[in-house]
Amino acid sequence: MEKTNFFKCLIKGQISKKVLFFIFITLSLGVFSQNEDYIKTMIDNIKIFNMARSLDNFQSSANTFERISNAEIDQWQPLYYAAFSYINMSFIERENEKKDQYMDKAQTYLDKAFVIYPDESELFALQGLLYQGRIQIDPVSRGMKYSQKAGNALEKAKEYNPDNPRAYYLSGQNVLHTPEMFGGGAKVACPLFQTAKTKFEKFIPMNVVSPNWGEKENLDLIKNNCKEK
Repeated sequence: MEKTNFFKCLIKGQISKKVLFFIFITLSLGVFSQNEDYIKTMIDNIKIFNMARSLDNFQSSANTFERISNAEIDQWQPLYYAAFSYINMSFIERENEKKDQYMDKAQTYLDKAFVIYPDESELFALQGLLYQGRIQIDPVSRGMKYSQKAGNALEKAKEYNPDNPRAYYLSGQNVLHTPEMFGGGAKVACPLFQTAKTKFEKFIPMNVVSPNWGEKENLDLIKNNCKEK
């Protein structure tokens, strides 16, 4: 049956339910197969990302996730991990100019991810981390501006998902490095770390490619900055 004749028959109701059911199953299996390939590719590359330690490692991960995002244009996770790769590169890099360049690159991927999923808590949490990374480049001149930006982003992360532990962990980190005279310090940060600890213990990722990091770092901050009762 020619394509044009098929759609004419479909409109006229001359295609049997059995044929339509077969078509539906065939298309569904094709979509499932594509999703299965996407999930497997993401899992494999998230494992590689988690083992990355050098600029070259993270650059390789960023390039891979960019390729995945180009193939999966409706998925925000590849863009998230591409951005996260560049944020990690900025933390490793020693030259301030390059640190900023890596953060700029990370921001471009985050911006694209926000277009796909503007209400995703994990994207706002990562945005908060990116702003915190901007501070390290010049704490004196950038501290107040980017600490406030980070705080606003992390409040959005909590708003969209009150159970997102990374939002509280990063909020605590933000407050920890804010001078006490401006309402920061360990005394204010520790309750946020403790809240994050509780939420990490209960946290179940949305799916196997959802972000699932920060628990160890949060525990380290509690150990180093907070006195257990």
